[in-house]
Amino acid sequence: MPAQLTTRHLRYLVPAAIILTLAGALLVPRVLARIMSNTIDLVASVTDSGRQLLVTGPIECTVGERANLRVTVKQRETGAVAEGRTVVNCTGSLQQWEIRAATQGSEVFQEEPATAVAIARTFDRGDVTDAHQWLVAITLVGQ
Repeated sequence: MPAQLTTRHLRYLVPAAIILTLAGALLVPRVLARIMSNTIDLVASVTDSGRQLLVTGPIECTVGERANLRVTVKQRETGAVAEGRTVVNCTGSLQQWEIRAATQGSEVFQEEPATAVAIARTFDRGDVTDAHQWLVAITLVGQ
């Protein structure tokens, strides 16, 4: 009788094991998906008479994903604020991003220190896999 139970159970256990293995293989890349490295370069360029900034930095994220980046720069001395966005196709290697951030309001940026905040969210097939936020003191220079 124990032999019959074993044979009978094997008919169900083998397909169940295959299904669990495939499900695990599909979920592992999602668990490992992430932003491995990110920052904002310490110098950004002021253009368009202080109404636009060119902000850059490196990012490394899981190959095949897309990273949505949003940068906000503020300059306390002038009251100027700029925002910009970009999308990066992740390669799995360190790569450079670039955002042209336009001022919000009538204040303009001067060639002085400023503060930049970036938010990056990575997506895989429409699902968010990771999110990072970072803040860096930067210097604005003319172009």
